[in-house]
Amino acid sequence: MCEKKPEIILFTGFLGSGKTTMLLKTIELLAAGNKKCAIIVNEIGEVGIDNRQMRKLGYDVLDLFGGCVCCTLKVTLEATINHLLTEYDGIDYILFEPSGMADPAGMYPSMENCGYTPEDIRNVFIFDPLRVDLYRVRLNSLLKSSLELARAVVINKIDEAPEHAVREAEGMIRNLDGRIPVFKMDVSAGLTPAFKTYLVR
Repeated sequence: MCEKKPEIILFTGFLGSGKTTMLLKTIELLAAGNKKCAIIVNEIGEVGIDNRQMRKLGYDVLDLFGGCVCCTLKVTLEATINHLLTEYDGIDYILFEPSGMADPAGMYPSMENCGYTPEDIRNVFIFDPLRVDLYRVRLNSLLKSSLELARAVVINKIDEAPEHAVREAEGMIRNLDGRIPVFKMDVSAGLTPAFKTYLVR
């Protein structure tokens, strides 16, 4: 059993926001620092990570199927985390990418049942500024509930989004939480030094 509970980093965000790219970049960063990670992926449909490639790099990839974590897989998520805690020694991080259709609040009871508090869970919300209208009109309540649990926000796709959309995205975040750390980047091009420092501390 793990002597020290590994840190959980949870990558949340709506469909197409860039969660999988963020997960892969984080894996690269942690691998460079010789950190041992377990990766949990939940997708409705095809998983965006090459499991064989991840296993070649020495990572365990646990795929959760059957729907979104928030409704049908809470018990499975709890069992998966408990399995990691009891069967794998020396894990530094558990990286979790839930479905883009999942409400983050539905995942927390499973993690809390494994001995984590909400403060233990590093929830990074990835915000797509190309969809600010959608967030404002149709997903506002889900955005609000997501940011209530997030510990940091990454505004992604700044290479594609016009400046006014990036400003509006940051304004929406600040209106809901004025103190949360906000990082702006093109995740596909790489993580910013400030965000790397935030992740590995």
